[in-house]
Amino acid sequence: MAFKLQPPYKIETTPIYRVADDQNVLGRANNNGTIVINKDVEDPKQLEKIKRHEEVHVNDFKDFAKSNGKKGLDYGDDYVMWDGTKYERKNGKIKYKGNWYMEGSRVFPWEQKAYNKEKS
Repeated sequence: MAFKLQPPYKIETTPIYRVADDQNVLGRANNNGTIVINKDVEDPKQLEKIKRHEEVHVNDFKDFAKSNGKKGLDYGDDYVMWDGTKYERKNGKIKYKGNWYMEGSRVFPWEQKAYNKEKS
């Protein structure tokens, strides 16, 4: 009978980069599958929390690609797509349900999903 050995370490497949960024921006997920985390974040617990949050977005980008845009997340300079719906984006804000909110706002369903994962 065959069995699978599990490595004693976690295999990371998402490239993570530490960068200088605005102090209000702790992390970003890019739709190319990378994550950037503000280099000034030093607390290991906060780093892990940010990483979990941004990994949700990376997985949502993958879902978007697999579903031909019907599910998941994507963005461009002037829009954000979530589960097949396009939202206007400009000057660091996104128009959602008739109102403009700052990018990263907890009002967005894609952010709510990521913030929920961040807690676990």
